Amino acid sequence: MSDHSIHRPGRRAWLRGLLAMGVAAGSARSLSAMASEAVDAETGLELGTAEPFSFETLIQRAEQLAAEPYDPPPRPASEAIQSINYDAAGKIHYRRDMALWRDGPSVYPITFRPLGEYFPKPVAMHVVAGDQARPVRYRPDYFDMPSDSPLRAVPEGTSGIAGFWVHRSRRTHDWFEEEPWATFQGASYFRAVSETGQVGMSARGIAVNTAGEQEEEFPDFRAFWFEPAASEGEPVVVHALLDGPSVTGAYRIALRSRGDTEIEVEKHLFVRKTIDQLGIAPLTSMYWYTETPNVHLRGWRPEVHDSDTLAIWNGAGERLARPLVNPPSHGYSAFADQNPRGFGLLQRDRDFSHYLDGVGYEKRPSVWVEPLGDWGEGQVALVELPTNDETFDNIVAFWQPAGSQLAGSALTYRYRLYWSEDEPFDPDLARAVSLRAGPGGDFGKPRIADTVRLVIGWQGARLESVDPEEAEFRVEASPVGEISNVRVRQVAGHPDRWQTEFDLHVTEDAPVELRGELRVDDEPVAESWLYQYHRQAFREVMP
Repeated sequence: MSDHSIHRPGRRAWLRGLLAMGVAAGSARSLSAMASEAVDAETGLELGTAEPFSFETLIQRAEQLAAEPYDPPPRPASEAIQSINYDAAGKIHYRRDMALWRDGPSVYPITFRPLGEYFPKPVAMHVVAGDQARPVRYRPDYFDMPSDSPLRAVPEGTSGIAGFWVHRSRRTHDWFEEEPWATFQGASYFRAVSETGQVGMSARGIAVNTAGEQEEEFPDFRAFWFEPAASEGEPVVVHALLDGPSVTGAYRIALRSRGDTEIEVEKHLFVRKTIDQLGIAPLTSMYWYTETPNVHLRGWRPEVHDSDTLAIWNGAGERLARPLVNPPSHGYSAFADQNPRGFGLLQRDRDFSHYLDGVGYEKRPSVWVEPLGDWGEGQVALVELPTNDETFDNIVAFWQPAGSQLAGSALTYRYRLYWSEDEPFDPDLARAVSLRAGPGGDFGKPRIADTVRLVIGWQGARLESVDPEEAEFRVEASPVGEISNVRVRQVAGHPDRWQTEFDLHVTEDAPVELRGELRVDDEPVAESWLYQYHRQAFREVMP
């Protein structure tokens, strides 16, 4: 992918300078050249000397960096920065008149985010014009903040910038007063909005050993390069350099705002140290509880979650839906595949009355991953961690290529992320929209111990054209579970809504894998339903 004979000395020094001072890559600049730099008239920012830049040279830099020992990013004024909690951060505001492209040429202004308790590592920012890039030099006066703000403890010559926001069009919106439509901050995390304008779950540049035996790593986007979008139909192109103990990467990220958000990613990865579990296109979300029983503490709201379903469109063309769970202990599920067509974490329940909360859970975006090109063999992995509150994300989904990724290897992936209300390629199939539970057995008869009745709600126009009397729900359980009393019925007065139910008898605490298919004349009329049942979580409804 690049010339292995390229001269490598000084690459670690280049990275340290890039991160600490925001200078362009590898430049041996004189003091007189530095002194001649001034505030850029077009951007209002203090910019460094222009350097040649292209995505190809960034790929080369990432490859060269992987050949060097890992050098962690600096954490300037770490004690002071750790004191920038939620309240302290709320008093730090980026100045509108200091926004990149506040007057053009890009239609989408960009503002920068300060260091803080959860974002203690500075990130270098660059502005691209043609084949040249200039580094943004940090100045405290970019921010309005109290005279005693901990951010003022950042030493001179060190950056206090941790991330950035991409704002609405300056031509059609009051962009500074409205919420941004894309944000990048913290390790390799980023978020965007759907047409509802609400943020929710996050994507990541990479996931490393999220559920493996090796220690999990969180590589960082160490630097960004911005290309302007001259019109609302053009993307904002962001280039990013990723660095971590086991992997480096060069990213080209094209962001489009169309009410919903589309983000196209091309990434070139270089493995520094063998990785047992590499996660491509990782999605990160929060699931506390729904109407499905669980043993975790519940709050005053009926449901609390950013996402409720993992959906998969596998390489064989089958559509799968796996409701999320809040497990009693760490959970890991893998769905083997070859050349997947897509997967995503979805927020399917859009009914405000199911949340009764002003934070807009019913408006949280779903995020769908569309692979571009063949991804080969691997699996869609789902990690579910137990939680007792909504503070931290506890759900991760990603594509895991087959096998370990060996040190010295290089990988390239392209994919598109859709931030919308639902998956963008909706099939002519009913969807699983709810899961409820109660005691198993028949009414008027003694309840059966260790038996729960699971009721799945289905919805879709496809159901209006078929007869529920001719339908069959085929449900299977892993060996420790026994299935009985399977039924299918239409919800009275709603021809597009059906329910399937069955009893599940389980006497062990081991997780039970369930799979159900709703068919008419042996043809599927709904997506395949998957679920991981935890007996401990359903004890409150057990006979």
